[in-house]
Amino acid sequence: MFVITSHVPANQQEFMAHTKKMSEILSQEPGFIELLVGRSPDKPDTLLVVQKWDSIGNARRAINSGKNRMDVWPVMSSAKDEPTMFETLFEFKDGFGTDFESVLNQN
Repeated sequence: MFVITSHVPANQQEFMAHTKKMSEILSQEPGFIELLVGRSPDKPDTLLVVQKWDSIGNARRAINSGKNRMDVWPVMSSAKDEPTMFETLFEFKDGFGTDFESVLNQN
């Protein structure tokens, strides 16, 4: 699963410093896979932060953890108010496609 947040920080250099600190902290949490930051060439003031996790539960626990709050809040507080967590339904990697069962289909 992945978490995608869109940001328009007032100071991109400061935002990147906070994001790097957040990635160090979250990388110590169970289920963390990776964190990417990207900039739109069409709208360079907009940055995306993409986090990859092994499950929605691990992502939510890590991001909302009280012990991580001081390092996560400076980044996540500037995220646009829109859906951010997405489950992986299909992945094409290393020449192979894989379909994943939605957790929404599980009763």
